[in-house]
Amino acid sequence: MTGQTSLFPPEPAPDPLLCWLWLSQVLGPASLHAGKVLDAFGGAQEAWEARETEEFRQAAGDTAFKRAAQLDAESFHTLVMQCDALRVRILPFDDPDYPLAFSRIPDMPLVLYCTGDPRWLNESGAVGIVGSRKPTEYGLNAAADIGGELAKNGAIIVSGLADGLDSAGHRAAVKNDCPTIAVMGVPIDRTYPAANAALRQKIERKGCVISEYPPCGEGVGPNGFLQRNRLIAALSSAVLVVEAREKSGTMSTVAHAERYGKPVYAVPGSIYSPNSAGTNGLLRDGRARAVAGAADLLAALGLHTRQAAPAAAKQPAPLSDTERRVLACIGPKPVGIEELCVSTGLPMSALLGTLMKLELTGRVYKQPGQRYVLR
Repeated sequence: MTGQTSLFPPEPAPDPLLCWLWLSQVLGPASLHAGKVLDAFGGAQEAWEARETEEFRQAAGDTAFKRAAQLDAESFHTLVMQCDALRVRILPFDDPDYPLAFSRIPDMPLVLYCTGDPRWLNESGAVGIVGSRKPTEYGLNAAADIGGELAKNGAIIVSGLADGLDSAGHRAAVKNDCPTIAVMGVPIDRTYPAANAALRQKIERKGCVISEYPPCGEGVGPNGFLQRNRLIAALSSAVLVVEAREKSGTMSTVAHAERYGKPVYAVPGSIYSPNSAGTNGLLRDGRARAVAGAADLLAALGLHTRQAAPAAAKQPAPLSDTERRVLACIGPKPVGIEELCVSTGLPMSALLGTLMKLELTGRVYKQPGQRYVLR
């Protein structure tokens, strides 16, 4: 019996999904230890089995190490049932629909909560459109025009479902029946602001809404929106700042984009507008490239302007027997009404009506003195 520490086999690890929910709660949102834990253990079940070891403490940090001892993975069954009831899709780190872009950042969310269609999370050509919550008409028009053209040409608009330019970016995509992704800074079962509930429903029909905060949770607070900004930057191939003040939440998204090596673009604004002080500053300092239209971004996203399909040529209506008779009597030389009346044998009223139709369809041309020639 030497070396045997127990008469009973080791307790099996809980279901993998429960382990991911446990680990996500242990580390908390936007944890810089998330990547370290995955590097050390490879997955949530392995981390759960090592939760009492010094190796786990080193990877997860002291605070998370203490929290791990207080949380039971099996207790997250309730959360799974809540998500099922609310039709919320849980996307753990190892789910095929989990955004690959998030796996490349050190503070990735280990679990996402999603409504709508998550397949858009791994499509190429995502562009973050961000800016002021109190934009000018200029900013709203720029977001609508540029966002609409980007969406129509294959870009997926990513933003935060906030008031102002975030919503304008989403609406530009929805208006053109194109997918868009909203990244929220509140629990997945809430919409902030509440006035955007109808917009959210439209987004979910063609795109998706994601959050790293589970449903039925307590209020997240202002940090939720700042932490959300890193996910907008990480998910986007490029970030477009439409209109922003010098000190604003938008600038935190820019900082995250720079941290992740994502290109930043900005719409130039009036030098007299405080709302454009931030965007103009980005351009002045070389932190962003100027954008005057969607074409400036499409090439960088690996997309090209889609040419509208040529309209099918409208087929002229077939000629009636009377129209054929009149056309047969008109040649390249101008001919008058009286002469046509004789040559066609038509009453004057019928002749005039026929000539009017032929003129409207472009088959004949009326010259001064009511003389007609073939076009």
